[in-house]
Amino acid sequence: MVQAPKTVPQDPREELAIEQVRKALKGLRYGTVTLIVQDGIVIQVDRTSRTRIDYSVLTQVGPGGEGI
Repeated sequence: MVQAPKTVPQDPREELAIEQVRKALKGLRYGTVTLIVQDGIVIQVDRTSRTRIDYSVLTQVGPGGEGI
């Protein structure tokens, strides 16, 4: 008979940290997620979001000009 693999219960702090990382990554297009670890435990999650500016709309030639 094949036995199901035994799973080791995770530390509740680890589960909470993983959930916080998931939240930080959700919806992030450009940016960084930084984890601060102290004594092997995640104590802080920082999210820096970047906004990319699309300048391609400025290359269209307007009346009386050559564009940018």
